[in-house]
Amino acid sequence: MTMTLLESSLSTRARRYFLELPDAGVLPPAPGVQSGEAGSQDGGTHVRFQVATAAGVVTAARFQAYGCPHTLAVCAWLTEQLPGQRVAAIGAPADWAREMSVPLEKLGRLLVVEDALNASLGRAGSE
Repeated sequence: MTMTLLESSLSTRARRYFLELPDAGVLPPAPGVQSGEAGSQDGGTHVRFQVATAAGVVTAARFQAYGCPHTLAVCAWLTEQLPGQRVAAIGAPADWAREMSVPLEKLGRLLVVEDALNASLGRAGSE
């Protein structure tokens, strides 16, 4: 049995997140919900996060993204990981790349994800 291009380019875990896209969408407007975005479709990667926080802890997260399957998989994985995390403890793109088996040449796309996430958390320029 031959593998499809998608099957051969994504790890099993990344493929699952890409195909299911858990937490894709938007949060309803509410106190504590912030949005942040980065990138552009013309540039190949555009990401928007919405994050709800209370007392410095993420309570909910959603995303909308345009990009490669790795980018979408990382966004989906991140929004699943964020609830319960302290805003100051959110990881970094190199960690995400290792966790989701993202090729090194796509690290630039994860920097766009990081910028969008930081903007939604009110941490732009803090790292």
